[in-house]
Amino acid sequence: MTAPKQRIFMTGANGYIGSVITELATADGYAVHGLSRSEASDAKLQSLGAVPVRGDLTSLDVLRKESAEADIVIHLATAYTIGEGTYDAVLPVDNAAVDAIADSLAGTGKPLVVTSGTLTTGADPTGAETTEASPPDPSPINSRGKAEAHALALAARGIRVTSVRLAPYVYGRAGSGVKLFMGMSAKAGSVTRVAGGTNRTTTVHVDDAARLYLLAAQQGKPGDVFNASSATDVTARQLFEAMAAALGLPLRDISFAQAQTQLGEVFARFLSAENRASGEKARGVLGWEPKGMGILDEISRGSYPALAAELRKGAA
Repeated sequence: MTAPKQRIFMTGANGYIGSVITELATADGYAVHGLSRSEASDAKLQSLGAVPVRGDLTSLDVLRKESAEADIVIHLATAYTIGEGTYDAVLPVDNAAVDAIADSLAGTGKPLVVTSGTLTTGADPTGAETTEASPPDPSPINSRGKAEAHALALAARGIRVTSVRLAPYVYGRAGSGVKLFMGMSAKAGSVTRVAGGTNRTTTVHVDDAARLYLLAAQQGKPGDVFNASSATDVTARQLFEAMAAALGLPLRDISFAQAQTQLGEVFARFLSAENRASGEKARGVLGWEPKGMGILDEISRGSYPALAAELRKGAA
């Protein structure tokens, strides 16, 4: 008799990273149930081999039921939308959602993997890489770190909760922030760099980030935090030069003050942030092995040239 498949319940399963996790998990033999807010989302999840579950982060009874029936819960979704208010405004929604998930997991030993970002940690004053134990940024770009702290505290309730901190640049499959900035640049007719772009940033291929979530679910211990980081030496200058070359657009440099006015506080700080978060813990503890093409190569000869061609055609 064939053993039943292990079941994963996932929020954000049809998103950029979640859809890749769903793809990898189903290929590994898991049965994935994904929270879904629309018929379009249902169709996407079904195309990936997942079972859509209608609801959102305010559907607390749905979160409790699905978590109770799952062997693993992976929580990627947030009520926050970049550029729409502050994260503090939606923090109660996010915390209530993870609490509802926790209600069904307490004392079971089932893993819960939550999502944060490496930008919650302040840059090392010497320019060295930071780790998961480094001090938090005293003035973070947003307050999503509060949600991570709330979730990790659930370990006290006997929940095997771990957190994956995503790099500022998760890339690949022609998506995420690179796609966003290339689209903005195509509309503007130029690629914008802030303050010379000397700041270094953390990067990770989306396939590698997705695999890390599954490894954290399989092996993580209560309270563990893992940086999804495959490289930390790429500068913003290199990134935006690569985007400009791909799009065939001029590169313009603006000051941080100009960026605040033209792009808004969040984008200005994101584009100029120094962030070098080491991924060594994930490699050493979980055996994580990032294999994706580097971000500069991905932009110049990977999945993004086709996107650049589409954007150039649209602009023309």
